Amino acid sequence: MDVVIHTTTTVLSQASNMLFILLVVLLVLLVLYYKVKYFTLRGPLPGLSPQFVFGNLIQSGLLFYDVSLPKVFTTFQKRFGDTYQFWFGPSRIIVVCGIGDVQHIFTNRHIYDQGDMFIEIFSTLFSDGLICLKGSANSV
Repeated sequence: MDVVIHTTTTVLSQASNMLFILLVVLLVLLVLYYKVKYFTLRGPLPGLSPQFVFGNLIQSGLLFYDVSLPKVFTTFQKRFGDTYQFWFGPSRIIVVCGIGDVQHIFTNRHIYDQGDMFIEIFSTLFSDGLICLKGSANSV
């Protein structure tokens, strides 16, 4: 009787250890997937490699060093050129600074996709701004 109880306890202990190891491995794989999916440079556009969870907010000084967003964008433009990618946390933003490129994008809106993120964020302050116009309302 004593041997059966000890064996059952050992089997349950081994099963709980295996379950714990399986959960740790699953958690590590989930974190790696999230890192690769949301925090990796994509495409040929230049930019800083994003940090996990924070994107480029720490690297640019926006988070801890009180650097203004226009100053960060000017610094990135000098470093990477007129078109680059910037990461606000997990959100990838493609920044276009050249006036010729901006004009081409606005005259060919049927080719270039505009995310709804900017419309939702900026429409409160700039409801008639170029960034918020979509569809037939953007007759530039």
